Amino acid sequence: MRRYALLTAESRFRVHIVSQGIAVGLAAGFSSICYRLLLGHAEAFSLRALTGGLALPTPVLLCVWALAALFIGLLMEKEPMARGSGIPQVEGELLGCVSMNWLRVLGAKFLGGGLAIALGLSLGREGPSVQIGAAVGKGLARLQKKTKMEERLLLSSGASAGLAAAFNAPLSGVIFALEEVHKSFSPLILLSAMMASLGADFLSKKFFGLGPVFSFGVPTPLPLEYYGHFLVLGAFCGVGGALFCRAILEMQTLYGKLSLPASCRVVLPALLAVATASFLPEILGGGHTLVEYLGHGGRPASFILLLFAGKLLFTSICFGSGAAGGIFLPMLAVGASLGAFYGTVASQVYGLDQAVVLNFLIVGMAGFFTAVVRAPITGIVLITEMTGSFTHLLSVSAVAVTAYVVADLLRARPIYDSLLLRMLRKCDTCNEAGKVLLEGTVSHGAPLDGVRVRDAGIPSGCLLVSIDRAGEEILPNGETALAAGDKIVALVDGRRARRVRETLRDLMEVRR
Repeated sequence: MRRYALLTAESRFRVHIVSQGIAVGLAAGFSSICYRLLLGHAEAFSLRALTGGLALPTPVLLCVWALAALFIGLLMEKEPMARGSGIPQVEGELLGCVSMNWLRVLGAKFLGGGLAIALGLSLGREGPSVQIGAAVGKGLARLQKKTKMEERLLLSSGASAGLAAAFNAPLSGVIFALEEVHKSFSPLILLSAMMASLGADFLSKKFFGLGPVFSFGVPTPLPLEYYGHFLVLGAFCGVGGALFCRAILEMQTLYGKLSLPASCRVVLPALLAVATASFLPEILGGGHTLVEYLGHGGRPASFILLLFAGKLLFTSICFGSGAAGGIFLPMLAVGASLGAFYGTVASQVYGLDQAVVLNFLIVGMAGFFTAVVRAPITGIVLITEMTGSFTHLLSVSAVAVTAYVVADLLRARPIYDSLLLRMLRKCDTCNEAGKVLLEGTVSHGAPLDGVRVRDAGIPSGCLLVSIDRAGEEILPNGETALAAGDKIVALVDGRRARRVRETLRDLMEVRR
């Protein structure tokens, strides 16, 4: 009877998680769709204004842009949790290190992000969409007075829904929540995130149609004898991704050294956008237009290389200023430029058909994303969903894995981990209370494989709550022997969550 009661309670809880996931997905998806529509109109306005469509004298345009940028800076000063992409903030929230005011973040993200794109800054909608979805999930949890564990579950589900709605990519939303946000697999997170992503994707397709995000069509597959080019391009993506991460971080450091108030920093990229529009308007905005532009082909290699360098530099200047906006889509645009450049050169040197050059653009996005974020599965699935084709799955995987290895050899830290670390060092509002649940799986040959709990070197402030071994739950004690494949759940003090997670990851993974 007791076992039956436990099974019944577990089944009811899963049904509850499904219903909550759908509710969060619909709410977060709708919010992200509104943000996507807002930024679409804002980007159209910026291109029209900066290319002479408003017929404003240049001095007037500079004054308007400077005032709007100053307003963004003041808004970010008032609500610092809305700065940047929002993904490090979500990860910090799940670790219990920071706590955002969900309602204020929503308002600041919509207003600040919309204005930043209206000024032509090279910032994306996807990172902010993740934070908007997470804020909606947290808000629903607070309104329903959920426990801390349920709040974090709904928050991560909202983040997954936000990405799904931003890209019409439900699987990518789920995998991103597991691979990047949580960096671990959990059946509960998977179930909740999946339902939230599907709900958000349903709404997104009602608004934007059933087609993929990019409309340049499915490229002619590259013959197998030329697949060596993908390995070379993957190496270039690894190097380029490491350079991109370095540029983003160094630009933040450079802004910090300027004798300029933080609220005035956004003025610099805003004025630069006005100047750039006269000779290189393609690098303005998030990057969707640039990818579509390159996808139609026919551009000389020298000009594509200029677009690559210009987009990379302008993105780092815009993001480093602290404006509300992400690097997700600009990162893909930079990767697309690198891939298009390599494909154009390869077609000229090796006589490849011009029709297959588009393959390099597509795989370049996946390789560059993987090198920067260090989430290869998300990159592979994301590009597949965004282009609507599975014919290049092998080539995308080859480039992504190669880029991952090269970036790792160059010791380039994943960008969101680096940004989270910087944010925590400067954060004055770290959450000092609460407990966090961490999950992970013991790998074969890891330090925990075959070791008893009392000899495992579990860090202080960490309590092993349960072990899932082949579907059977084990309540651990000091004599419990851990084994490869064990799914561990640990309860951690919120103040030590980040350090404990890093220590547990070293214990559960194979050492190099």
